[in-house]
Amino acid sequence: MDEREGTEMKRRMALGKMLNLRDLGGYPTADGRTTRWGVLLRGDNPMGLTDADARLLLELNITTVSDLRTQEAARQFPDELTARPGFNCHFIPMSTGEKLPNEEELIGLGYFRALERKDTIRSVLETIADAPGGVLFHCMAGKDRTGCIAALLLTLAGVDRLDILADYQVSQTYIRPVIRWMQETRADLPAYVGLSKPEYLEDCLERLEGAYGSVLDYLRAIGLTQPVLERLKSKLLEE
Repeated sequence: MDEREGTEMKRRMALGKMLNLRDLGGYPTADGRTTRWGVLLRGDNPMGLTDADARLLLELNITTVSDLRTQEAARQFPDELTARPGFNCHFIPMSTGEKLPNEEELIGLGYFRALERKDTIRSVLETIADAPGGVLFHCMAGKDRTGCIAALLLTLAGVDRLDILADYQVSQTYIRPVIRWMQETRADLPAYVGLSKPEYLEDCLERLEGAYGSVLDYLRAIGLTQPVLERLKSKLLEE
């Protein structure tokens, strides 16, 4: 019996001070299946967690954590799960602290360039595939780097592009308190900071498909073997 049976599954999970922690379960796929609940979580940085919060993750068998942030961000705002027993934490930075693009039209290109760090993306996805249980992958706000990884995973699972874009888009709603605070404290902040318009991710995925043919071809091009792809799909999809 699956230890998650009988557990109420929710898209957004309220843990500690996390605003944007969400489950990738429940999305329909092209072959008539559904993505699995309680196995892959995408989120913002784990902060303000109680013992009960950590215990809930362990009860869901979410024991692997992938931190996609820069070294500076991880040092300034530590992932609290690294200090708790039972979690296997991996630090796999997807960027080295690049500045925001000067123009909103360049956000999708910025995502594409992050995905061009093939060794890093392969490491992120292999870590997810090889995890003994469920996985939480996160960046700072759970929007950009996390959104790109979620899009790759959901595409591999066969989730419709519109659902993938919607999954990305909702981040700006959940992190709205942070956006408001940034707008109030930084007069020079570009108006688009904190937004997750579907056009941003759509542009990235179209660039990826233009360069590689398809997202699956991209995943193979970065060095993911067929066994790894199958392990990822087994985590993603209900039987």
